[in-house]
Order: sequence, then C-alpha cells, then structure tokens
Amino acid sequence: MNFKLLSFSAASVAIFTLSACSGTYSTSERSNVIAEQCANPTTALADLGPQNEASNVTVNGVVHGVFQGEQQLQGFFIQGDTGAAFVQDSALIGDVTEGQRIQVTGNLDSYYGGWQLTNISDFANCGTGEISKVRVSLPLQQNETLDSYLFQRVTLEHPMVVIGHYQLARFGTLDIATERLWTATQVKQPGPDASVRTTYNNARRLVLDDGSWVENPEQIRYPNGGLSMANPVRSGDEITGIEGILVRVGNSYHIQPVVEPTFNSLNPRTGVPELPEGDLSVVAFNVLNYFNGDGQGGDFPTPRGAETPEEFERQRAKTIATMIELNADIYALMEMENDGFGEFSALADLTRGLNSATEGSPYSFVSADADKVGGDAITQAIIYRNDRVTPKGAAQWTEEGPFSWGSRPPLLQNFSVNSSGKEIAVVANHFKSKGSCPRDSSNVNANQNDGQSCWNQLRVETAEALVAWLASNPKDLSHSNYIVLGDFNSYKMEDPLAALAGAGFPNLANYYDTDGYSYVFRGEQGSLDHVLVHDSIWGAVQGMAHWLINSDEPIAFQYDIDDKTEWQQEHLYAPTPFRSSDHDPIITIIDSTQLH
Repeated sequence: MNFKLLSFSAASVAIFTLSACSGTYSTSERSNVIAEQCANPTTALADLGPQNEASNVTVNGVVHGVFQGEQQLQGFFIQGDTGAAFVQDSALIGDVTEGQRIQVTGNLDSYYGGWQLTNISDFANCGTGEISKVRVSLPLQQNETLDSYLFQRVTLEHPMVVIGHYQLARFGTLDIATERLWTATQVKQPGPDASVRTTYNNARRLVLDDGSWVENPEQIRYPNGGLSMANPVRSGDEITGIEGILVRVGNSYHIQPVVEPTFNSLNPRTGVPELPEGDLSVVAFNVLNYFNGDGQGGDFPTPRGAETPEEFERQRAKTIATMIELNADIYALMEMENDGFGEFSALADLTRGLNSATEGSPYSFVSADADKVGGDAITQAIIYRNDRVTPKGAAQWTEEGPFSWGSRPPLLQNFSVNSSGKEIAVVANHFKSKGSCPRDSSNVNANQNDGQSCWNQLRVETAEALVAWLASNPKDLSHSNYIVLGDFNSYKMEDPLAALAGAGFPNLANYYDTDGYSYVFRGEQGSLDHVLVHDSIWGAVQGMAHWLINSDEPIAFQYDIDDKTEWQQEHLYAPTPFRSSDHDPIITIIDSTQLH
C-alpha cells in the first residue's frame, strides 16, 4: 500500500491516511509507518550530483538553517554526515525547526553552488539530530577552498570588517573581509605585483547576505536596528558573531546568517580634517553628475544625474552642504553639466546656491566666452571665493589630441591670492574612465590584465599631452605655480601618475595622507582623485587630506528616490555632506607667501 502524509508541523503528530482505502491508524501504527519510512534507503546528501539532476531523489538529513517564507530564501538547508542540500518551501512540509531530522522526496536542481529539492512529493519527520558546525578562519590555508564548506553551517572564528555596501539597499548584502582591502594598483606596481595583491584580497573576503532573495527590501537588515541615515554602516565598521550557511553566488561566497551578527562602529563620521594653517585652500571634488535640467522649471530627465526636479533638489542640497562645510577658497569640480556659463547653467545654479547659504555672496565661478568646454556631456568647472582670490585673465583649455575625445579638456585658471598678491594656476582634470572597454583584445587600449583596466594607454597619452600643454605656457604666465588636480581615473601606482611625476608633477598622496583614498570599488579602496603640484611650489604645500564622507557610506544614502519607499526616501536621506557623491573631496592647504 502507498501512504501519503497530508500535513505536518514541528509541534504536531503526523497524520497518515490510506491512499487506496479509508481507515485510520493507531498511535503505534502511525509510529511504525514513520519509522519504516525513515528507515527506507535514501540517496546520501554527499552523493547528490549531475547524475541526479532533474530526477526525483529521496534524502534524509538534519535541518541546520531555516529561511522559510517569501521574505527569506523560501526554504531550509539540511545536512548529512558529509553533504548538505537546500529544500524549497512546500505546503506538504510546512514549518520546520533547526535540529529536526527529516526525510524528503523531490526534484533535484542546482542551487547556488550546491543542490536543492523542489516540487516536494513525500515527506516524513524522523525525529531530531545534532547540527554540526564548521569553524572557518580567513585567509584560508594553502590548497584550502571555501567550496569545501558550501551549504555547511559555518562560524567565523574572528571579527570581519565591512569593506563595501554597494548592494546593501538592493540585495541586503555587505562585502566583508578580515581587513580593509586596497585596490591592487593603489599600493602595488601594475603587473605581477598587482596580481599577487589581488590574490591576497580574494583570500580574505566574503559577502554577508541577509537571508533573503528579496530585491529592494523595505527594511534593510544591516546594521543592527536597520539602516537609516541616523544609523549608518560604514566601511571599516567591525562585525562579530557571524554564523550561517555558506553559498556561492556567481564568483562570490555568501553567508546566509542563522543568528544576528553584531556591528561595532569603528569608522565614525568625522568633520573636515584639520590641516596645518595656510592662506589658500584648494579642493578637488567630483560632484557626481550635477545636471540642473537647464534651470528653467526643470527639463528632466537629463543625460546624466538627477531624473526628476525632486531628485535634483536633494542632490543640490547635499552638494552645497559639502562645499560650505569645506569652506575652501577654490573648488575644482568634476562631472558638472557641460551647458556653458549662462544664467541657467548648472554652474551658475550651484554658485547661486552657495551664495544663498553664505552671507555676502562671496562665491563666483570661472566663465569663458564659449557655449561649452569640450564636446562631452560633462566638464570640469572652477568655483572660488571672490573675497579671498581674484582670477587673472581668462580661462584656458585645450581640445587637442586625447582631449578631443575620451579625456575631457583640462580647465586652467590663474589666480592671485588676495592676502599675499602671489599667483597660482589651478588646472582641473578628468581623464578617460576605466569603463566601456574596446572589444578588440589587440587594441592598445584594451584591458592588458595588469590591474589598470582598459584605456590606460589613452590616459598615459592624456598625461603626456597635459604636461606638453602646460609646458607651452598657454596663458603666458610669469610663473610655474601649477596645482594640477581632479579625477585622473588612475590609482596611485598606475602609469599616468608615474608619467606626471616623471615630468615634474609629484602626487601629494605619496607624502601627505598616504593612507587616504577617495573611492571604493567592489570593496577595495583607492584614490582615482589626486592633487599634483609643480616641483617649483612643493615648499608652499602645508598639507593635504581626503575627507571620507562618501566612499565609506552606502549608496543608499544618495539623493535618488528610485526603488525607495516613502519611509526610505525620508530616512535614507539628509541634506548633509554624507554620500553627496561617490568620490571623496580632497583638501590641499598652501602658504601662498612661499610661492615664487
């Protein structure tokens, strides 16, 4: 006779009925049926493999991770002596509890580095069993691999550090590692040395998941108490008590937690870094596509940046708050809308906002007799305090060579420092990015797999062209007091920075704030933004620092409102500097009295 289990819960006694005739069983008969079913031969969990895929299998195991319900993984994990599997939720099974031993029949499919049972057709409660845990310590020993622990319940023996949170709001995940990880070419030479560093990084990182496949969850689980602008999780924060089921998502290893980990804030928000005194402060700041929709009632969406007037006002407030807090004399801005210098331009709009927030309207912008600078959608811009510095002559730029495409034209403005009368020339830059790689692998700008990604050759040519242009003295200056700054899309040890240093423009990051960074990509920190000075004014530099207000903060705190509930739009935002962009600003202090 065939028996079918009609219903089951962890706290109830299983009830069986004959599938071919009516009648009921006594308690002892029911026990015998369950015992007989649980004693039937099954496929060992360790033996599941491609040979079983898409076929029905029966397995027996102990529940060691429960993630049931639509807001979680919609199932649970079971383990045997050496193997494990995921079991999809089923009305036939109902709720289960950790430590429960079950026998289940279903269709076998692949699942995040292992196997799962779906379309459950038979189930029995077989009592209880012990849960085994694997204690894991990173980095792994030689020849050890995390594949050995897939679907096992693992406990990390040491604290981990948050290194990234790009997918926190969307998928509820955090990138974690044994320590903060440097982008390889920030600290090592491109090529073999960078490759070794990448291997070093990969051996130390994991992903802490939230036990759910829900996209854009209304409640973001991390940190403890849930994410909000008032309760942030920043890169550098520590996590202890991590225990969960290890799965593989793509090339990453995720831990689905079975207990709540503990977060410790070790990298709190700070004010503007304190630097030695000087009479001139210059800031480099990538403002994340500041597009104002033409400023006449708002023509949104724009090619980049905010998609609605509401988003733009949120972005505008954060950008202005950042610049006011920095209180610099000169700002070199990247990713400004390239819509000229008129009343309704993005540059004029931002300057008005700064003046509205400051007594005396001290802010002005560098303008030119042109519709735009270069042909790209974005450009560099310079805003300054007219009560502290005075422009000398018109702005200059070049659209020759690599500046005719790819890299944006450098923008040069000479200034006189009001307090000393000395002059300094600010050159704002934005080199070609590392994205949109050439498809032809033989192209010199294709990724050479040396850690510098694609378009490196173009960026080197851009650096060389920049040096040659400045050497031509385009403004007919009587000095060489150049401060060259901006987004070079190159990390500190990469070829373009080496070319600039070799031509007499050393990178201040090699001497000041040497552990600073302005950008975090895939959980690895580095600086795409730099401040270089001509050798002749080296002695005038008093200090330089990165203000870590953006790269360490979740992207969830940015101005956009897409895929956010009303609660999230309110509580994941504040008109403050934090996450005003994806790049951190860099502040440089100069004593102009020491300029030549």
